[in-house]
Amino acid sequence: MSSPAESPGARVQNNTDPSGRGRQPEALETVSKAGRFFAVLAYIVPVLGGLVGLALDGRNPLTQNHARQSIAAVVALILSFLLWAVVGYLIGLVPIAGPIVSISLFSLVVAMLIFMAINWIISLLVALRGQERTIPFANRIINRVFADDRKATSRNTTG
Repeated sequence: MSSPAESPGARVQNNTDPSGRGRQPEALETVSKAGRFFAVLAYIVPVLGGLVGLALDGRNPLTQNHARQSIAAVVALILSFLLWAVVGYLIGLVPIAGPIVSISLFSLVVAMLIFMAINWIISLLVALRGQERTIPFANRIINRVFADDRKATSRNTTG
């Protein structure tokens, strides 16, 4: 019979792997906790939290994903409101129908706000779990705006 220290269960439980690999799960938990912290911070403090996460833990894919999405969501909401304000003002200059159309267009801004609020809550919960999730319809735009480093490095190494 083998001793308890030599059994596979004992190695995992006591972290006594002779190759030194027994401590890796703890190191991964530390990285994942730091990544989770910055991912959640990106949603709790919208733009500033995302920028801090990218600056301090920018190499962590979890932090990158959630920080980029958080910043992009806030920018999209601001741009949609500003676009409505400009277009609504110009359309509002048209007599009678202009103000009606302008007010109707505001419903699109409200719909986007509701959509992003639901995604914000879901993404916050996913960040708390330490998982990556993309906001529907926004992943391509986010990767283009932020020039996804993972794809850029793979392109540089292949060509």
